[in-house]
Amino acid sequence: MTDTARKHRSAITLAVIVGGLVTLASLTQQTDGPRQLSTSEAEYCEMTAMWQEDAKAGFIESQRRGWPDFHGNAASLCSPQITHGQQLASR
Repeated sequence: MTDTARKHRSAITLAVIVGGLVTLASLTQQTDGPRQLSTSEAEYCEMTAMWQEDAKAGFIESQRRGWPDFHGNAASLCSPQITHGQQLASR
């Protein structure tokens, strides 16, 4: 085998390995179930829920517990998610 052929084979092998690693990395980023909230996201959801409950109960803003929806994404971020305990209880 000539030096040029070896260089081409090495380059192709390297490209295949890198491509495989990229594919593997993208597959590990995908999940089958609902995404788990981070600690800060869970706290945000809990606090905005308190704020909304107090608003429904008629409290003025200065007397409400929790936080207003500062980021405007509580509805999508905090949608009810089924926990493992809720799955077991429903059986």
